[in-house]
Amino acid sequence: MADAREIGALRYSVAIAEEPHVCCVRVSGPDAFDVADHLSPAELFVVDGQMRHTLLLHDDGRPLADVLFCCDDEDFVLLAEGPTTPELMAYIRDHLPEDARDVELEDLEETHAMVSLHGPYAWELMAELEGPEVIGVPYLTFFHSDAWTCFRAGKTGEYGYHLLVPSASLEEVRSRIEAAGRAFGLGHAGLEALDQCALENWFFNIRREGQANATPIELQLQWRVSYRKDYVGSEALKTRRREGPRARLTTLVGEAPMAVGDRVMLDGRPIGSVVNAGYSLIRRDWIGLALIDLPWAQPGIERYHVEQGTVRVPVRTVAPPVIRNRSLYVDPREHTYALRHEQTYPPLVEGVPEPWDEAGESRGHNADLHPETGREKEDTEPVTGVRSDQGGRA
Repeated sequence: MADAREIGALRYSVAIAEEPHVCCVRVSGPDAFDVADHLSPAELFVVDGQMRHTLLLHDDGRPLADVLFCCDDEDFVLLAEGPTTPELMAYIRDHLPEDARDVELEDLEETHAMVSLHGPYAWELMAELEGPEVIGVPYLTFFHSDAWTCFRAGKTGEYGYHLLVPSASLEEVRSRIEAAGRAFGLGHAGLEALDQCALENWFFNIRREGQANATPIELQLQWRVSYRKDYVGSEALKTRRREGPRARLTTLVGEAPMAVGDRVMLDGRPIGSVVNAGYSLIRRDWIGLALIDLPWAQPGIERYHVEQGTVRVPVRTVAPPVIRNRSLYVDPREHTYALRHEQTYPPLVEGVPEPWDEAGESRGHNADLHPETGREKEDTEPVTGVRSDQGGRA
């Protein structure tokens, strides 16, 4: 279960995260574009400094990697989650086109490390570190500076910046971020908190639903692929599309725990299975993603339940995302972290008391939750919350 302080920083201020799970590989050489275009299931209509969010697929059309193709002059940098770096490089080498083999592959993790900043005020911290012009950097673009390469991306639903930093200067950069971040309630976030935020915001998770026996068609990721080109898995996708999908990824919410592998039931018969689940400290209920048989994969249905052995958990299907991110309402032209308590924003979830107020102070909700029930434990100290004077650390 994600840590409350990490979620608080991600949703209300800004959090720094280490990202060793992201592979970074540079493809260079005269055939770099042809190789990248051959590998990418999406059309690579990008220019220098732009990124294309797509996938890498197995031969049968299942996702292998959640990947950003980043056009860097004549090269491409691949930022990928799912495979290890050796596996990613082997995949590239195994699928080089016959007429485009003049490329070099560089493992950037040997010389660099990835850290990231996420949150409704991540832009303000980045402006302090990089200069005010960074505020205008569009989503899915990147730029180089003396300290790092900054990729404007993220999967939390908040402002996000991934920083590829030379390993030799990593500690210096981290210290600089920590020092500047104290004025913005900087906290820390681990992978579990990042994944929970992605779940709340309908971002694909290669480590969860990406492990199901499903293609981009069932996973509602067809916007990341093209049917007008050939690539690894393209024939399998075209066949599946002609046959028609039998299931579709659908969002569930419920008051009791659900877990990967639980069956989704309707009137005593199975109609799907849970492929991702987690407790939302913001919503104060459980969120799940399930592959549900196509006729029943619709939002707004309250007749289903999730079955865990003999336990039946009532659930309802909803349209994602399941929260209203603060970043949707924070405008860099008008708002600042220092004056956030003077602003009025819509609640993250309508009708649900928020664990933190606009000043980042805990409202006293107990965030020490029982790992089995997701309910609050009794006789425990309340979480301090995200405090601006303590850098988001209780």
